[in-house]
Amino acid sequence: MAETVDISKVGDAVRDEGNVLIDVRETPELEETGFIPGAVHYPMSNFESTIASLDKDKKYYVICRSGKRSESVQNQLLDNGYEAVNVLGGMSAYEGPVNHI
Repeated sequence: MAETVDISKVGDAVRDEGNVLIDVRETPELEETGFIPGAVHYPMSNFESTIASLDKDKKYYVICRSGKRSESVQNQLLDNGYEAVNVLGGMSAYEGPVNHI
């Protein structure tokens, strides 16, 4: 079964060296709501072209608006030999600080 983490725990998880938070929402969504500080933005629409450039020694936490797109990207990562965790609740459930584009 694929690993998941609650949005309330993601901050602690990505503070650990070697963990990366990937936001897979599209750019207009980030412009509207902002993004979690420290997250990297790889939109789902072109994620397949990004995946080969990722470091297999890192663990990836994947977030979107609600958790469905991030689950899809998590599965892509897992299928390609990466360690990946889906962030449950997504940005809809996030209550912390955000950065804006």
